[in-house]
Amino acid sequence: MEVRTRLSVTVVVMCVCCLQGLFGQFAVQPLRKALLENYDKRLRPVRDQATTVRLDFDVALRQVVGLEELDQIFTTLLWLRLYWTDELLQWNASQYDGITTATFHSTEVWTPDLFLINNIGGGSGDLSRVTDVTVTSEGRVAWRQPGLFSSACEVDVSGFPYDKQTCKLEFSSWLYGGAQMDLFNMSTSMDMTAFTPNDQFEVAGSEVWKKETYYSCCPDDPWPSIELHVHLTRRRLFYIINMVVPCLDLLVLNLAAFYIPPDSGERLGFTITVLLSLVVFQQLLTTQLPATSTSTPMLGKFFTATIVLVTISLLITILVLRLSHPSHPSRPLPRWIRLLLLHYMASFFCMSNIAKERPSSGTPRDGRGTHLLHDNGDTEMKDIGRDTLQEIALTDAANRSLLHRISSKVENISAHLQRMVDDEEEESEWKMAALVVDRAAMWATAVASIVISLVFLL
Repeated sequence: MEVRTRLSVTVVVMCVCCLQGLFGQFAVQPLRKALLENYDKRLRPVRDQATTVRLDFDVALRQVVGLEELDQIFTTLLWLRLYWTDELLQWNASQYDGITTATFHSTEVWTPDLFLINNIGGGSGDLSRVTDVTVTSEGRVAWRQPGLFSSACEVDVSGFPYDKQTCKLEFSSWLYGGAQMDLFNMSTSMDMTAFTPNDQFEVAGSEVWKKETYYSCCPDDPWPSIELHVHLTRRRLFYIINMVVPCLDLLVLNLAAFYIPPDSGERLGFTITVLLSLVVFQQLLTTQLPATSTSTPMLGKFFTATIVLVTISLLITILVLRLSHPSHPSRPLPRWIRLLLLHYMASFFCMSNIAKERPSSGTPRDGRGTHLLHDNGDTEMKDIGRDTLQEIALTDAANRSLLHRISSKVENISAHLQRMVDDEEEESEWKMAALVVDRAAMWATAVASIVISLVFLL
């Protein structure tokens, strides 16, 4: 019995609600018919044409769809909220069963011709009439209209990927000047209550203000517009992981190349591979940025500085290889190079063993650069040989000519061996000088790599 009673009550309540809604619709129909009977939506909604329509502008930012750097197009989803007073849509609520609000489609009544002035997307940038407007008995009209807008945005990539962009959207009327319709912003910033974050940019803030422009066609009548400024900060994690970190790895590899022996041919090929890898990364970067000569991305400068550094390292490697393999016959190491590299720089870079291995600067040399110490030893050998030959010659005068020829051959062999020793010493000096140059280049490359990395990261 109780179940039947509850079911009956529920059915009665539902019927009453349906009847109330049906009666409400029937009550609004005469109101709509009366208001739209002589209504002309092409005319401004004022009884006196000298009256200015005040349009209150409010906007909510729903989503930043994207910013295309190549085409410099900023696309965003906005929810525009427009309010104005329509003097032709006013009624006495007591004459229509106390109805204080009514709903009309945006194509049935007058709506402001609001356009996106810096539109760059499809269409003319006007508002599509897809939603209804709400009208109060005092004639206050509220039109809430969502829209996807694409505007031209000047992209400054000088700080990429640490860049911050400011994109502007300007709304104004093409038909009415300030005397016919005046625009007012209800807030100095956009509503971001229902904002959906973007995976590429972070919205750092927004600004809304009114702007008045005077044109040559009508210098006495200002043309009002509403400007929306969206401040964007790039999310840089993607670029740091996929571009910066590999470039830093290549810098480390370029520094590690100095630990490969200069005589090894692998060092030259290794450095060239690092250079080609940097060039490939720079080409990938250029495909993601606009082709402009007004500004250079910071990441591009980083890649360029790294490529220059690796190129210098490659040239130094070639120089070290050339010093390590002097041409034959090699000439002695110049004195100023010997002092600079094998004395001062070797001591500075803790290569004192090289400085000790080189011939002492106090060792006397003759005019041809031959060590007199070796000459003294050879002279003693020659003197002993001559004394022996003289003794033999005294005992056997017949073989004197043969012994002289043998003595001449011995002297030639001794001179040849001495030249070989001198050549080896000179080549050793050049190789030691190459090692010092290589060590100095390694430290200079390390300092330059640290400076380039810190400048970019900080």
